[in-house]
This record gives sequence, structure tokens and C-alpha cells, in this order.
Amino acid sequence: MTARAELIDAIKLHQLYLNQKPGGRRMQVRNGNLSRIKMSKISLQEAVLPGANFIQATAHQVCFDYCDLFGANFVEADLEGSSFLRADLRGANMARSKLRYANLSGIDLRAGIMVVVEGSQERPVKKATDMSNTDLEGAMMWGANLSGANMSGSRLAHTDMSDANMFAVNLEGADLTGCNLSGAKLRNANLKGAKLAGCELVGADLSGANLRNVDMTDVDISQANTSYSIGGGTPSAPLADDIRDLVNGHSEWLSTSGKSGVPMIAVGRDLSGLDFSGLDLSGACFDKCILRGALFVDTILAMCSMRDTDMHKVRMNGAVLDGVRMANADCTEAVFQGVKFGGVDQRDKKGAKTGSVWRADLTNANFEQADLRNSVFEETQMKGANLTKANVAGVAFGATDLTEVELEGSNVGLILNGYVPGRK
Repeated sequence: MTARAELIDAIKLHQLYLNQKPGGRRMQVRNGNLSRIKMSKISLQEAVLPGANFIQATAHQVCFDYCDLFGANFVEADLEGSSFLRADLRGANMARSKLRYANLSGIDLRAGIMVVVEGSQERPVKKATDMSNTDLEGAMMWGANLSGANMSGSRLAHTDMSDANMFAVNLEGADLTGCNLSGAKLRNANLKGAKLAGCELVGADLSGANLRNVDMTDVDISQANTSYSIGGGTPSAPLADDIRDLVNGHSEWLSTSGKSGVPMIAVGRDLSGLDFSGLDLSGACFDKCILRGALFVDTILAMCSMRDTDMHKVRMNGAVLDGVRMANADCTEAVFQGVKFGGVDQRDKKGAKTGSVWRADLTNANFEQADLRNSVFEETQMKGANLTKANVAGVAFGATDLTEVELEGSNVGLILNGYVPGRK
């Protein structure tokens, strides 16, 4: 490894090289250790520094244009106002770095192929670029290649990312408020819980993207491609500000595993006709709520509590209801086509499975005249449930105990599987 003093001399010689002065030499150093170095208003343009260590470095308004920084480490570096125009940072680690108002236009942040030596064997390993929890507010990133990068939790407010390649990028929980994403390619990107309020999305490709719990306040998606996206589209009844705040807090709680944000607790509220489609509301509490005519299409409601709720004519097509608690809920004429009332494995404090399963609880729930076609019940608790005149065609009851379930007038002859007492 090159000594620190030699690296400082190499930087000085590089300045001479850039200014075409005698004795100048282009900086070419592999795995150089420049951690915690302090630089300002100098240029390392065209330097070759693969694997360089810039951990906790301070480099304000430094020019890294066209640099080879493949696999470099910029963890917690302060790079405010610096320029990385068309630099190669494939496989770099820039987690928790500060890049406010930096120029990253045309930068290459795709995954890098690293060679790992194990004993006498070498094997290639694909390493995604890590920009998680990075502060990029006001940065220029137009035309950047961010394909597959991890940008979860990053601050990208008012950043220009127009025409950027962001295929399968991870932006979970990121703040993109006021960001320019015109023409950006976000196909299959993960935007779960991100803030897109006031974003420009003209010509953006969001096909196949995960848009669950995304804050799209004042966002026009009419000129963006959202085909096959999860949780996309414009709700038929936009959420009121206070409800949106609850959803945003819940999203943050989920994305940070409870470290910040708060779980959604809406006990006793009248949420009739609201559209929660496509959101992830796992663990939310809707006990004693009025949800008449509300939409939960393709919503994740795992471990959600909906006891004693009025769910008359609610629509839950394709919802995930693993471990849901719906005891005494009134689901008269509701639609539950293709939903799954599955179980959730219980885990200990270390995350290991205990062997116990938390089953969905529909005790004494009323599904009279409900549409349950093609739904799946995995040993669901249904004691006292009422399925009078319910449509159960194609339903898989499996090993669910239907002994004390009322099925009068329902088309039990069309169920996929399960044992119905008294049926020959």
C-alpha cells in the first residue's frame, strides 16, 4: 500500500500534470488510503484511483471528473459541492456521505464485479454500489447510471435526476421531494415508502416499480408509465392530510424496523370510501373503524388488527391478510377475491422461528353475501363465522375447521378443497 506522504506528493504532481507543467504526472494509485484527508478546491480530474479509501474525508468543491474510482470507499465523507462528472464509481461505497449540491451528471454507479480470493481460488463477486442514507439534496445527477444501486433512506430533495438510468434501484424510504425525474428509467425500482411530493415525472418509466406507501402529493403521473407497478395509480378518494400523515409515519416505521416513525393506529375512525390500495399497512390497527366501501385492493395487511370493524362492501381483491385479526368484523357484501388468510411465523428476539404460527382470526366475523372467490384459508380461526349466501367458488379452505361456520345458501359445491361438515 502506498504511504500517506507519497499519496500527498502524487496529488501535487497531478496538479502539475493537469496544468501541463514540467514534472507533472497523472495520479495512478490502487487502494490508496486517503481516509480523513481534508481537501478543498483542487482537481483530481482523470486520476486513476480504484479501491481508494476516502472514509470520513472532507473534500469540498473537489473535481473528480472522469476519475476511475471503481470500488472506492467514501463512507461518511463530506463531498459537498464536489464534481464527479462521468466518473466511474461502480461498486463504490458512499453510504452516509454528504453530496449536497454536488455534480454527479453522467456518473456510473452500477454494480461492480470484484475478484475475491479464497485460499488459492479466485471468484468474481457482484457488488452493488451503496449510497444508502446519503445526503444528495440539490445535486445534479442527470443522465447518471444508478442501475441496481442501493439508495435507501437517502435525501434527494430537489435533485435533478432527469434521464437517469435507475433500473431496479433501491429507493425505499428515500426523500425525493421536488426531485426532477423527467425521462428517468425507474423500471422495477423499489420506491416503497419514498416521498415523491412535488416530483416531476414527465416521461418517466415506473413500470414494475414498487410504489407502496409512496407520498405522491401534488404529483402528476398522467405522463409517466406506471404499468405493472405495485401500488401505483391515482386513488379514487385521495387520503386526507391527517390520514396521509398516519400512512407516512407507518411507512417509516416499517422501513426502519421500528427505529423511527410510528405504527398506524386509527381506532374508531370513520374511513368510509377511502382508498388504501397498494399500500403496505402490516401491523396497522383499524379496530372499531367504519370502513364501509373502502378500497384495500392488493394491500398488505399482514398482522393487521381489524376487530369489530364495519367493513360493509369493502373491496380487498388480492390483499394479503396473513395473521389478520378480524374477530366480530361485519364484512357483509364485501369483496375478498383472491385474498390469502395465511399464517405468520412467530419469531424470538433474535429473529429465529419459534415453531409457532400466528393464524388469521375471523372468529364471529360476518361474511354474509360476501364474494370470497379463489381465496385461500390456511387453518384460519373461523369459529362462529357467518358465510350465509357467500360466493365461495374456488376457495381453498384446506385444513381450516368449518365445524361452527354458517354456510347456508353458499355455493360450497364449488370450493377447491376443504372439509365442509354435513356435505356428502
